[in-house]
Amino acid sequence: MAGGYTVRLGDGSEIGPMDLSALKTWYSQGLIDGDSPVRRPGSRNWETLGGLPEFANAAKKAKPKKAKRGAQEEAADEVWSEEPGRLDRWRVLAAGALLILAAAGFGFLAWRPETTLPAFDDAPWLQIALGSLALGLALVPGWELGRKGVRLVLMLVAFVLFPVAGILIAQGERGVALAVLGSVWLFVSGLAAFLGRAMGWARAALALLLVIAGAFGAVRFGFAPEGPEAQRVRQWATEEPRFSDDSLGVTLELPKGWVALKPGQTLVAVPAEAKVALAQPRLGGFGYLLAGFTPRGVTTAAQYLDLVAARRKKERPGLQEGGRSNALIGTLSGQRLDASWPDEGTRYSEIEIAGKDGWMGFALVAWLPEEVASRTGGLDDLARGLSARGLLAARQQTAVQAVVDAVPHLSAPAAELLMAQSEARIIEPDQAFRRSVAALAKLLPSLTGPETRELTLLQNAIYAGVVWKDRTRLASYIDRARQGETTRPEEDREMAGLMKAAELRLSPEQRLRLQVYYEKAIRALPAS
Repeated sequence: MAGGYTVRLGDGSEIGPMDLSALKTWYSQGLIDGDSPVRRPGSRNWETLGGLPEFANAAKKAKPKKAKRGAQEEAADEVWSEEPGRLDRWRVLAAGALLILAAAGFGFLAWRPETTLPAFDDAPWLQIALGSLALGLALVPGWELGRKGVRLVLMLVAFVLFPVAGILIAQGERGVALAVLGSVWLFVSGLAAFLGRAMGWARAALALLLVIAGAFGAVRFGFAPEGPEAQRVRQWATEEPRFSDDSLGVTLELPKGWVALKPGQTLVAVPAEAKVALAQPRLGGFGYLLAGFTPRGVTTAAQYLDLVAARRKKERPGLQEGGRSNALIGTLSGQRLDASWPDEGTRYSEIEIAGKDGWMGFALVAWLPEEVASRTGGLDDLARGLSARGLLAARQQTAVQAVVDAVPHLSAPAAELLMAQSEARIIEPDQAFRRSVAALAKLLPSLTGPETRELTLLQNAIYAGVVWKDRTRLASYIDRARQGETTRPEEDREMAGLMKAAELRLSPEQRLRLQVYYEKAIRALPAS
């Protein structure tokens, strides 16, 4: 046995020494084969078992059986082999062509985004098109590194589509939009499988079938050109992305998807004082912006919103008010009302945002189908585009202060009321003085006895502060103003100056009581 054979097994272990009969037994049982390393007795060199003269005939007899088994395995591997084969080149080129074709489709959406579902309005189609084109071009040379890199990117894209679907679901999207996303996932996943290691015809055809099915679903469900109603809106739409009225200091920046309609449009009924009509053709919404003089007694944004809401209830009998909240409109504070109403099986969400700038009130009214109202480009985005600079409020405040300084018997609220009752809404101090004198004359018959006596004492105190030569002229002017006779502007200014000097000589308590009577008289005046 010391001179026997030594055999090295596949795991590196060595067995022996063994005699020739034992070696043949191992061979016949398949424990070793003709390629197994063997060291003959007395030798330090390793040889293959098939190279030994003792096993030459056995190795020859085993070869046909082994060759036959190899042919069967190769026939099976023709279909299922993962090793590089003759399909590699055309698969890589075909995948590149598909990606370039997809890039052309995404480029079309970048040019005409209105041809797909509104759910995908925010998609960066141009960037997606460029990315798809880059991946397709990376496959054109047929490099193995390019195949692996593109396949990895496609697998990452397929993974990213899941959180995208979650975002759409959170936005209230269902049905068709998710079918489109699922089809895109099928296209990307099938293309990643198609770019796997070498495969036979059967596996390549299966992967290609998934790619085609995904592409068909994406086009079938995702292609959604605008209907006739949206096309009519486009015909009336202007190119202006914003509405601005410098005289009012009101600006409305239109978010993506909203358009301003041309004057004379017949798509939606709007109030006569509406400055501009609005439309959202993609989502099926409309709206308008109001601006005008506020009626007498409307001094806050909340009161103006009450007027707007009351009119909307007449226009939409089924309108139901939701909550009210404060709204920041540029530099002004306003009020917002959320409402909803049904129309032919569709429920609409509506916003009404009102503000007051001096003697002017303005309001934004807009509505969208409830299922898309909170989407990007919806009602909230439109509301954020409304702003006001408070120009009229500043002008009114300046005018009121000028009147208060020139006419001591008028308080700030009385001056504001006097201006609100005029057609111009801004009047000069001399005109405010003349109108206040005329208003007080109309109040006199309705005063009680004690009020008449108190007012008489106050007027006597005023006349006592006027020098004798001017007292007669002032009394004559007041009589003519009370009787509605015409007075000259320069006369109004002169008499207002005389009256101011006399009223400033009164005590603070007397001036306060005088302001009460004049304010009461002005409140009793009808609006002109």
